[in-house]
Amino acid sequence: MILDSLTINVLAAELAASHQGHHIRGARTDAAGLEVLLESTGGGTCLLRLEYGPPGSLSLTSGERLLGGEGPERYLQGARIESITAIAGERILSFDLSRPDADKRLTHGRFHLLLFPPRYRAVLVSRGHGRILGVWSAATDRRAPAHGTDYDPPSSASDRLVPGRDTCEAFMGRLQRHDGSVELALRQTLSGADRHLVTRMCADSGLDPAAAAADVGVDDATVAWTAAQQLWSATDGPAYRWIQGLTRVSVAAPVRVEVEAVEFPTVSAALAPGASGTAATDAETRQQRRRLETVLRVLERRAKGLQADLDDAQDAGTLERTGNSLMAAADSIAAGGSGRIPDAHDEDGAATIDVRLAPGETPARHAARLLRRAAKLRRRAAVLPPRLHRVRELIFETDGLLDRLREEDRIPEEMMKRWERRVEVRQTQAGEGAGDDRARDDRQGARPRRYLTSSGWSVWAGRNNRENDIVTHKLAAQNDVWFHAHGYAGSHVILRREGRKEDPSRRTLEEAAAVAAYWSKGRTANKVSVAYTLAKYVSKPRGGVPGLVMMKREKTIMVRPALLTEEEE
Repeated sequence: MILDSLTINVLAAELAASHQGHHIRGARTDAAGLEVLLESTGGGTCLLRLEYGPPGSLSLTSGERLLGGEGPERYLQGARIESITAIAGERILSFDLSRPDADKRLTHGRFHLLLFPPRYRAVLVSRGHGRILGVWSAATDRRAPAHGTDYDPPSSASDRLVPGRDTCEAFMGRLQRHDGSVELALRQTLSGADRHLVTRMCADSGLDPAAAAADVGVDDATVAWTAAQQLWSATDGPAYRWIQGLTRVSVAAPVRVEVEAVEFPTVSAALAPGASGTAATDAETRQQRRRLETVLRVLERRAKGLQADLDDAQDAGTLERTGNSLMAAADSIAAGGSGRIPDAHDEDGAATIDVRLAPGETPARHAARLLRRAAKLRRRAAVLPPRLHRVRELIFETDGLLDRLREEDRIPEEMMKRWERRVEVRQTQAGEGAGDDRARDDRQGARPRRYLTSSGWSVWAGRNNRENDIVTHKLAAQNDVWFHAHGYAGSHVILRREGRKEDPSRRTLEEAAAVAAYWSKGRTANKVSVAYTLAKYVSKPRGGVPGLVMMKREKTIMVRPALLTEEEE
């Protein structure tokens, strides 16, 4: 279950109205979650249950049981709730507690519910010394903080704008300086904005989320800021609950008309187990159909693409023939020229091949590019048939489930889970292939920009912060050379060794550094200082935002921003 930060803020106000100034009557935990019994205004009680997940879930229901627990739960039992608040811009619900110790002295603690999907957890912190008194999380949750350590709260993204507090001028300035899409700019600019809230905001203001943020005009930005202020000003219900992959509860209604959302008067009511009743069952049936149809479309596109790639692989022989012939006749054509050369594969020596080189390109470089392309196509011809077969098997199976859904109200959940596991496993298998660089990129979810240096080394550059992370930490080999413009935001660039034992020449380093300078905010400078080191000396700080790295043993090089010849995929 997903709750955005705005909804958690409204929930905090609802809980404060019902439980602030009252006591926790009991608490207990098990392997799946934590239960806390809250005393309510009027003498009633409310059972709050936090399920760790994934996916994490938070539910509220009436409860009369006095729960028993050991360890840190004993602090919760009998504690007085001084206040209930939400941390601005974060998915954290916090209870300020007080209770007397064995010597009748009043102690103070802060009980945090960390509602970050897909895993939820709870942390009890001493307000006196700041150390953690208790942690409730799944046994497999490796990111959970440790008992007895200083509590390090998640960053509240203080540099982000808060609608209703900051100005439209500041918002407009952020958009104009952003080099990504409107959706990405809004998520990185507004405190607490997630994908759903950004989609709602774009729909309310008429912004195209895929458009370039820097192209948004003053009038459109003003309308968008007004829409954001209206969303961020929510202080009470109604709340909406719907299923779209996972269950979501939000004070912002869903945008998609085909999503069946159930309206509740409060967020607390929407969090009651089974609150959505028959509507949720119908919504789940529609969700199953949409999931099947969406995956089917993806599989059909993938099958079509694999078949097209397999057809392209038939050109390997022609490319190899041209590359070998050009190698043999390299002296007969000038750089950037064109002409007719003998076909080295023709035994009679009568056949010829027309060759046209790009401006400034040498015959040897063009031939090497053709031969690399031919080798890739031959590998593709070897690995693609079994992948295509697996995808077609999944298409057949998904079609069968859709036929069954047309005849029945729902597909059993266990059957859907088995199908989803097979889709994940088989699609992963369908993306594997020995030596196929493009398959490896697709599996990591990135398609970096690719270039070739004058000496034939490959240079890859990330397109955004997410791709920068993938290029640096997943695609780069340990001894690849890593580059980044010093003092400017920009792409992570790697110079790929691809098995070479020799170090790159000074000219090769400068050409790769020029790419890093070009894909940075320093592109318009005459010269840019570029830091470089081996990829194994580049690490990501724990909890760091995408694109943030630490490096060791770096050197710098001054270059003029420039691009290289693009590498054929």
